[in-house]
Amino acid sequence: MNQTITSNLESIRQERDPMITKRACKIVATIGPSSNDPEILERLILAGMNIARLNFSHGDHAFHAKNIETIRQLSSKLGKNVGILLDLQGPKIRCGRLIGNSNIIKKGKQYNLFFGVEQEKEGFIPIDYKNLAADTEVGHRVLMDDGLLIFRVTAKRDKEIIIEACNSAILKNRKGINFPDSHISQPALTEKDTKDLLFGLSHGVDAIALSFVQRAADIKQCRKIINVLGSDLPIIAKIEKVSAIEDIDAIAKESDGLMVARGDLGIEGSVEKVPAYQEKIIAAAEKHAIPVIIATQMLESMTSNPQPTLAEITDVANGVLDQTDCVMLSGEVAAGDYPVECVEKMASIIDTVEVWTHKKGARYRHPHIEVEDWQAHTSIAKAACEAADSLKAKYIVCLTLTGSIAYLISKWRPSTPIIAISPRYDVIKRLSFCWGVSAIQNPLFYNTDTLLEDIPELLKNYNLLEKNDTIIITAGIPLKGMCSTNMIKIHTV
Repeated sequence: MNQTITSNLESIRQERDPMITKRACKIVATIGPSSNDPEILERLILAGMNIARLNFSHGDHAFHAKNIETIRQLSSKLGKNVGILLDLQGPKIRCGRLIGNSNIIKKGKQYNLFFGVEQEKEGFIPIDYKNLAADTEVGHRVLMDDGLLIFRVTAKRDKEIIIEACNSAILKNRKGINFPDSHISQPALTEKDTKDLLFGLSHGVDAIALSFVQRAADIKQCRKIINVLGSDLPIIAKIEKVSAIEDIDAIAKESDGLMVARGDLGIEGSVEKVPAYQEKIIAAAEKHAIPVIIATQMLESMTSNPQPTLAEITDVANGVLDQTDCVMLSGEVAAGDYPVECVEKMASIIDTVEVWTHKKGARYRHPHIEVEDWQAHTSIAKAACEAADSLKAKYIVCLTLTGSIAYLISKWRPSTPIIAISPRYDVIKRLSFCWGVSAIQNPLFYNTDTLLEDIPELLKNYNLLEKNDTIIITAGIPLKGMCSTNMIKIHTV
């Protein structure tokens, strides 16, 4: 039997063992100085990391290339499907080099903000963005250093703006600057991002996260570059600006996934509104049947402590209860003192919540799919979920070329585990972002329609099925014709 099939089936068999709870909600962990050692990476995968995030705001291409190679090797060795997410830096606006490396900002004092690299005199703050006067208006807020410093625009002069400090603090070199009330005309894809995107495509990453998305056109611009290069790499839109919230439906329609980037959302808007923003983003992802990731400070205290706070545990639990596809760890794993323990704790929280929700009965739901978007495969997905719930099926098995039917079935959140079988390695890895889906690569997919008949026996041979177990199978018939999903079959062993 094909080694790839053997490895992946064995992985699923182990995860379905009664002693191990299979997590439907996936874990994204950021790889950095604390977690890029091969031994630590292996422990992270065994602890439950489904997706490795590479943050291109830090590290060079050599650093990331080594991590990609190590993750692929360990994924193969352990028989675990681990996706790789390339997170682009995006157009982060920063101040330049300051006199003495810092300025004492005084409340009520006015400062000139101008496009430049280096500060030449007191009261004039350089910034690496040209269109200041065009993009801002009097009264707009300007936030620096993650919102620790707050200013208001009081006047515009040529290409400069005059801002007044609302509080006192120290501003240091290269601190980030946010314009929460302004519509910034800077494109979401910078020159650095383009180079990093090319690197990711050449190294076979499984998805990219596009930072500081403001409008659907940002996604289209990025996708155009990807398509020109002959790829269909999925794009996850990071929602971290209020302007993106206002256009969330159009952005979700163009994207392959959404990320709730709560850190910048809290700066750009207000921290009190972030929970409402999160709910709106999750709803948009559900409507368009795409994965959604909740990110930022989920277990932040574990950066330096071996245990999370009760509030953090509740935060992760609420993400699971909201039925998000993935929850994400950032600095806790990338630069913290307890990277493996963070993943173990997050996995434990997810396990506990999902066991509890299982006891409450079926999680089957009705995603908010617009009537005009309802197609044949949508009906197949719904029918598969209904059949699986009513017949208490062991699995829903999707024979899929692109993975789309697995994504769609996942969005109905059935109690029944989903197994996707595809001949495409890239699809198998991409499905690691999808709630409740385990994936198997089967290179025989194209060759024979008998695969449809062989599936029950294949799963039975690996102790995934027993006598009287029922499975629901979806496929596009004939398989050789690579048709869209048009069939559902109920099989009892």
